[in-house]
Amino acid sequence: MNFAASLSSELLKTKRTASFWMSIIGAAFIPALFALAYTFNADKIAIKLKVMPWGQHFGQGWQSLSSFLLPMYIILVCALIPQIEFKNNAWKQVFSSPQSTGQIFFSKFLTVHLLILFCYTLFNVFMILFALLVNLINSKYTFLDSSINWSQLMQLNAKTYISILGISAIQFWLSLRFKNFIAPVGIGLVLLIGSIIATGFGWDHVYKIPYAHPILTLMSMKGKGPLVLENHELNSIGYFVFFTLLGFLDLRFRKEKG
Repeated sequence: MNFAASLSSELLKTKRTASFWMSIIGAAFIPALFALAYTFNADKIAIKLKVMPWGQHFGQGWQSLSSFLLPMYIILVCALIPQIEFKNNAWKQVFSSPQSTGQIFFSKFLTVHLLILFCYTLFNVFMILFALLVNLINSKYTFLDSSINWSQLMQLNAKTYISILGISAIQFWLSLRFKNFIAPVGIGLVLLIGSIIATGFGWDHVYKIPYAHPILTLMSMKGKGPLVLENHELNSIGYFVFFTLLGFLDLRFRKEKG
């Protein structure tokens, strides 16, 4: 079995599972809340969005997502993918199939990231659709008369994705280590809350905490133009490489698999 077949098999497993529906609901949650706020508080919000409506709209949306919901989504989706085997006691069946450990590990990890990118794409689509819908209902808004800065939006998506790489690798490794769904989620939640507190206090070394990286990316992008990787984003890549390798070697040499 080649890697493409392994990946296809993993993607089929996620069809109509909690991780799939969570990606859709999670992507729609903030845009739907914004649409309600824009509709019922149009007099105040429309004035604020007069200048650069799309830039403000996406900036506020990504800020709301990155502070807590995005890291929490990563924690949950990383835990849910291995749970497919843990819940069905299917790890022995997986390891007895004609797949190498590398195929098993990386096809699952790539599935996690494809779901994350799926959620990213839907979030952007929902942000645009809900804003246009609100503008059709209420002409006070200027979304229809303004253009989206696609270059800036792609930069925002790219840098935010880089910022979550470290979290994804850490949580995926933890989720393979623990059979219990609560353990990796609990650890991730504690670290996430700790990072929020550290960020709020303005701790000088907060850039070393991977769970703070998404919100640090949003804070660092204000007023900046070209795509330049910040220190915490380089750290995120470093955490990603280290914990991905650690997770693979741990699975490869573990005596009791699953």
